[in-house]
This record gives sequence, structure tokens and C-alpha cells, in this order.
Amino acid sequence: MNYRGVVITGLSGSGKSTVVAELCKSGPTFAHVRAVTTRALRPDDAAGAYDYISSEQYEKVKAAGEFVVTASYSGQKYAIRRSDVEAVKNSGKIPVLTITPDSVDQLVDPQDRKLGKNLPAYLSVFIDAPDELLDVRLKARPSPADSQIVAQRSIDREYSSHCHYSIFNNDLESTVNLIQSMWAASDIGGVVPDRVMRLMLKCGMLLENSSPENVQGASYDLSLGDEYFYAGSIRRLSDSEPILMIEPYDYAIVTSHELSNLPRDVCARFDLSIGLFCQGIILSNGPQVDPGFRGPLFCLLFNTSSSPVLLKRRHHYATIEFHKLLEPTYQYKGVYQAKSLLHYLPTNASRGAINELKKELEQVRKESLNLQSATWAILALMLALIAVWLTVK
Repeated sequence: MNYRGVVITGLSGSGKSTVVAELCKSGPTFAHVRAVTTRALRPDDAAGAYDYISSEQYEKVKAAGEFVVTASYSGQKYAIRRSDVEAVKNSGKIPVLTITPDSVDQLVDPQDRKLGKNLPAYLSVFIDAPDELLDVRLKARPSPADSQIVAQRSIDREYSSHCHYSIFNNDLESTVNLIQSMWAASDIGGVVPDRVMRLMLKCGMLLENSSPENVQGASYDLSLGDEYFYAGSIRRLSDSEPILMIEPYDYAIVTSHELSNLPRDVCARFDLSIGLFCQGIILSNGPQVDPGFRGPLFCLLFNTSSSPVLLKRRHHYATIEFHKLLEPTYQYKGVYQAKSLLHYLPTNASRGAINELKKELEQVRKESLNLQSATWAILALMLALIAVWLTVK
């Protein structure tokens, strides 16, 4: 993809300005395009982040068509001049724009909008952070609009899906390194390697509830989740009951402990661990995890062996690998987005073929036992009659 630059947006207090400053300071590649705003200077504003102008000046420049993007936020106006973007490009650097979440859609290429992709012509990154951390940062600001900003969060978070990536800014260095890596790989496709995978996981992408110890060279070891379906009912593993036992020739539908959280340019595939395969387990699932899919991962495990197989809670049962696409595509919007195991089960799940076969085998076994009992009873009666006949004779 030939992006025009990088767009940074996100929640108030998430550290957007700090991320931009560090990104531009990390090397000669990126340069921040200073925005204009009608709001007053704040103590936590990064140096040179804004050009502070009056409302009258703002309207004059806007009327002249000089703004690339405009926005209103918390009663104040923001914009970026076209001439400032071009000045950065002419210097041989990559423009970095800081904009409000609701203005992201203004940067969508008209051709992409016709195709329904609705992604900005800039590599767009939504910066998020835990609510507790956002609250602490906002308390340090002497702004009367803080309560409005908190109420605005859920609205702003909706725009995260309008961006290429949504990053939890838990660690500044990881956030900046990830943005650099995504820009460097913007026109590259292939399996995501461990270094990039670790950055993405640390920033809340690919998988939630992930563990660094599970990262391999080009894959991740999925661990068994709590919810599963077995013998006609949905059950849960726990500390007191951490073992799932799959009987011979039976199956279970299991969930991963990790939750998928894929961006628009990454899909995934997962398959069974070698250890379980060698025990006679086979895995059945869909061909891939689609870009943009969020939620737990499900698969069917079938025990083909003649012995029970034990699976332990939180232990490695499958391996997933992530594939970066050559360009972003449509986000998954199917019926299974962020849904639980219950939504995956067919209405006749409790009467599946294997369960029916087990019932029939159990019925045959009972009938066989009854037949054996009847045979022995008849045989005993015949022996008794023979004994009586011999005695009388």
C-alpha cells in the first residue's frame, strides 16, 4: 500500500501526543504535521504540537479550502493545513497527523469508499489505554470538560474499527516500535515473526489474554479455555475440575483461553499440537480466522483412539500462526463476532451422530448382557433337569 503518511488518533489521555513525539524523535523518517486548534495551551501539550489560533482565523482558513481535515471536539475546533502536509513531504519525510477519532473518515480515498473498504489513505492508528490509566491522566488536567471527555470514550472507541490498527498504549517503546514495524511492512505480506508478534500482543492486538511464554518463532501456542461442549451439554473447567477427558471415539468442542483480536490486514490459521495428534486426536475447524474477527476460538476435537485422552486447563492444545495480507481487506462482520460457544452449536448438537452411536452401542451392550443372563439361566435350568432325570433313573 502506498500510504500518504501516518494518522494517529484515539482517546483523550491515551498519550497520542507523546507517541507522536517519540515516533518522530526515534529517527529521521517521520515528521509531525502541526495541527491548528482554537483551544488554549495545556500544560501537558507537547512542544510544537499545535498552532493556537482564534476562531475567526480558523474560519477564514477553512473557507479558503486550506484544511486537509477538520474536527470539533469538546467545544473546540481542530484542523491540519494542506500546505503543512506538503511541506513535510517535500522535505523527504513521512507526514504524521494527529486528528480526532470522528475525523478519520474524512481521509478515506473516494475510490476505496466506493469499494466499501472505508479505510484512510493514511496508515491510521487508534491509540487506546485502560480506563483506570485514562482517569488518572485526565485528573491531572485543569480542564472543565473532563466529565464530558469520559462520557465521550465509548463513542470514540467505536471509531477504532475505522482505523487500520487499534493499539493499547501500555508501553511507549513497544507502541512506537510497532508503528515503525507496521509502516515498514505496509506493502509486505507473509507470516508474522516472533519480534513483531510480541509487539502486537503487548499492544493488545492479535490475541487478548496472551502470554509471552507461548510465542514461538513464527507461531503462538494456544491454551485450553474453560468453556467446552461434551456429551450433549456446555460445561466449564475450573481450578477444582481442570481436566477434560474425551472418551474413545467421542468428541468435544473446546475454546481457547486467548481471544482473537485481528486487525484488518491479518488473518490466522490454527491446528492441533503434535502431542495430541500422537495420542489419536484430530482437530476440525474452519479454514481460517478472518481479518477483523474478535472473540474466542473454537474447534472440534475427535478422539480416534481406543483409550481416553486427557486435556488440562490452560495447557497447549493448538498452534496458531498469523498471516499479514498485502493490503487491508473487509473486516469480518459475520454472526459469530464476539459470540460465545452457545451460538456455535447446532440445534441438534445433543443428538449428534457419535452420541447416537454411543447410545446404540450402549443399548446393544445392555441387550447382550440380558441375553447372556437369559442364556445362563436356561443352561442352569437344563442342567438341573438333567440332574433330576439322572437321579430318578
